[in-house]
Amino acid sequence: MSVGAPLIEHRHYPDRVLSDRHDFQQLLLGRSGMVELDVGGRGLRVGPGVLAPVPSGETHHYLAPGANDILVLDLPVAWCHALGVERIFESERARGYRAPASLVEIAPTSDAGVETLARWLTSLQHALDEGRGRPLPAPRLRLLELLPRLRGKLAHPWRIKEMAALCHLSEAVFARQFRELLGVPPAVWLRRERLALARQLLINRSRCGSAMALTEVALACGFHDAAHFSRVFREAHGVSPGVWRRQAPCATNNRSESYKT
Repeated sequence: MSVGAPLIEHRHYPDRVLSDRHDFQQLLLGRSGMVELDVGGRGLRVGPGVLAPVPSGETHHYLAPGANDILVLDLPVAWCHALGVERIFESERARGYRAPASLVEIAPTSDAGVETLARWLTSLQHALDEGRGRPLPAPRLRLLELLPRLRGKLAHPWRIKEMAALCHLSEAVFARQFRELLGVPPAVWLRRERLALARQLLINRSRCGSAMALTEVALACGFHDAAHFSRVFREAHGVSPGVWRRQAPCATNNRSESYKT
């Protein structure tokens, strides 16, 4: 993907891991919520006031576990070179910065002209050169690694101790950070994901004409047995899994839609 002129957009990133690589410079500024990035193997978390450069040609991966609003600047490499702001995208800066509050307040909007954008970027580079952008430490709880691992093994009886060990954190620190980032405790998040998988299995199998037994669904999603699954499902949806399957529409959730990065 390439851009012919500077582009300013507000974007909302999805709750799934996606990857990209493009031939333009990209700059993300968090406005609300959070998106986690991995740029060239360096992890960073873009929250409000955080600046994240994505250099041209760098493969990057991203995931946003909740609602978010990210100001994104797509900037042609030649344009950045002519303006003299290449240093914003040097590899050591790709770990992310807490942007100076004065610049966050006047960040360009989607209807800003090229001259306004150029002045802001020039001011940003001067601020970074003067040390007025605070570098961010790499996150120890890396959602880009943890969430796909949990989602890929929902049948596993995950415990806080095991999840914390994957992140090299104490149980208390892990539980606190997880709740701060995702808005719910790990057990609640796991229950949501297991129920989402269960709904998908119930619909997919019935649509194919060979209904998956409730015990099979329960075990595949990490519930102890069919009775445990039915109880949790009824608490969440007000009906049993069997009734829900008979009443559910045939369409499944579409997770394949494209996303512009």
